[in-house]
Amino acid sequence: MKHFLTVCLAMLMAWAVRADPPHPALPAAVVPEGLGVNIHFTEARPGELEMLAAAGFRWVRMDFLWGGTERRAGEYDFSAYDRLLAALEVKKVRALFILDYGNTLYEANSAVATEAGRQAFSRWAAAAAVHFKGHGILWEIWNEPNGDFWKPKAQVQDYAALALAAAEAIHAAAPGEAVIGPATSGVDMPFLESCFKAGLLNGWDAVSVHPYRQSDPESAVAEYQKLRELIAQYAPKGKSIPILSGEWGYSSGWQNFDEARQGRMLARQWLVNLASGIPLSIWYDWHEDGTDPKEPEHHFGTVGNEYHAGEAPVYQPKPAYRAAKTLTTVLEGFHFAKRLALGNPENYAMLFRRGYEVRVALWTTATTPQPVHLRSSPGEFEVVHHTGEQGETLRADARGLDVTLTPAPQYLIARTANPRLNAAPAALPLRAWIGPVSGNELLVTVENPGEDFLNGTLQLTPAAGDFAGNKRIHLKPGETAKFRYSMSGPATNADIVAGLRIHCEDVVMLELAPRRYHRLEESSLARASLVSDGHAKVASQQTLASAGAPEALPGSPAVVVVKVDYQCDDGWKFFRVVPAEGGGRDIAGSPVGFGIWVYGDGGHAGPRVRLVDATGQTFQPSAAAMDWTGWRYVEFDFTAPDGHWGGANDGVMHYPIQWDTLFLIDNVSRQKSQGTLYLAAPGLIYK
Repeated sequence: MKHFLTVCLAMLMAWAVRADPPHPALPAAVVPEGLGVNIHFTEARPGELEMLAAAGFRWVRMDFLWGGTERRAGEYDFSAYDRLLAALEVKKVRALFILDYGNTLYEANSAVATEAGRQAFSRWAAAAAVHFKGHGILWEIWNEPNGDFWKPKAQVQDYAALALAAAEAIHAAAPGEAVIGPATSGVDMPFLESCFKAGLLNGWDAVSVHPYRQSDPESAVAEYQKLRELIAQYAPKGKSIPILSGEWGYSSGWQNFDEARQGRMLARQWLVNLASGIPLSIWYDWHEDGTDPKEPEHHFGTVGNEYHAGEAPVYQPKPAYRAAKTLTTVLEGFHFAKRLALGNPENYAMLFRRGYEVRVALWTTATTPQPVHLRSSPGEFEVVHHTGEQGETLRADARGLDVTLTPAPQYLIARTANPRLNAAPAALPLRAWIGPVSGNELLVTVENPGEDFLNGTLQLTPAAGDFAGNKRIHLKPGETAKFRYSMSGPATNADIVAGLRIHCEDVVMLELAPRRYHRLEESSLARASLVSDGHAKVASQQTLASAGAPEALPGSPAVVVVKVDYQCDDGWKFFRVVPAEGGGRDIAGSPVGFGIWVYGDGGHAGPRVRLVDATGQTFQPSAAAMDWTGWRYVEFDFTAPDGHWGGANDGVMHYPIQWDTLFLIDNVSRQKSQGTLYLAAPGLIYK
């Protein structure tokens, strides 16, 4: 127990400052990037991977056996997995490897219960991560340690001690590799919470669960929500930790199941996971494990058990295989946008979008067909059934579209671009920012991330302010627009007071209350210095100097701009723009935020600032990763800052406050990194 607590404390201290976005190794939320299947081989038979990839599977999950790769103490043979990975990469299929099961060199059982075993497992896991570094592998620590795979009996304390040590070893040896766990059988909340209490969320990049059930897959949504709440309770401040559906299938050999129902469940399971924000869904299993009709374990496969050498296909496809191939083909390149309201929770209509294209997946959990009506602009919709059969063409008139739902999903493919589906104007999820550029110039940015067009009016408030005039807005789905406002007369150093309102006809779509924007001195950035921080052993270089950006700041080419160049090796490193000594550190009043114009380079560095309050307590407000190019106004919210330490250490900002760091660039990936940013026009924001 003493060692366990020591490891926990070390891990918590090592990762106390982590506030990372989801790991870049995790798949994007685009079909079929996060869809995969379990396999049980390292040597694929001829034609097998071709058939697997043709179904749209982009991942495989496979045991990475400790006992099979370390047969002599300290000697590792990964050659079988080298061959598997090489074959997978030819087909553009990625791997989730499960670091699992015992090794009789160190442990008597298929578990790890001793300190010697933990150290040996951790050395082996780190060696594997180093060997396969850079291949985008997800390293999962064990398989269902809450069940029969931890022998003789599940012990969460032993598992947590192992997972802590292994994650620490992997991150130390191969920074940037992704570690996940605990791959529980079911969504085992008590086991999961014990893992979280032990500090495992500090070292994990995602939480994997196996949500098996014989009931409808839609019932998992409530469990995902409870698990998200539990993760939020224990996750490090600012760290985003998604849920992965690491293994889940339906056996066509279960009572009241057959191959047809299994195929329906595969499509619905994946659609539910996509709509629930689950970035990775692994179906169990690739092919049948046997032929006994009375043994359910033999019948989780998407294809049959018998291999047909020299034929095409090499396995007999089941409806589940055809359902997977249809979903990944029909929705390839699409992302989930929203669930359309049908007035009955049993009925599902999931809207997916790819640019201007719209497709809808529909089904019901009811046992009888359900006629439904979708509000839609006039147009034609092609119907594709879940196993690929072509259906009839449906036509929407001025009233909308009528369709009948069944437990088997069907897909609607719009033949016209951008049809309006169940979209009331007030439902548009607009975002907007006010970005002062100079004493008489400001730029308003409006983003329409939804799936419908915006035709409305932008109005600055208060209406009697110096920035007069309404502007018409016409935004396509996913489009961003910038609107320049100029005050009459010469530029001044006076503060700007502005809010905004966007309305469509008589509906207010978005409103930002007026705030006071106070520009900092033009020299505040030019006189600052750039220093590196983090682990002293991580090499880095950085410079800050006045320079012209690749393009002028919109509306004010004369604004002082500084160029920031930085680079660092693998590991924890960040860079701080520090105010000049002897001035520029004091902050007047009680600001609620800070804004600065940033010219991004498309990287993924995390922007932050640091403040120190009257008690000596340090705060570190953060903003979204700088994954854009060009100029963008970035705001930091002082009312809900990420992380605090020292001083009163109560999370309450005690005014007056001072600058510690005007701008902080955090290498959140912990991988070798370099970039160039431009900063301009910093200012404080007051109510």
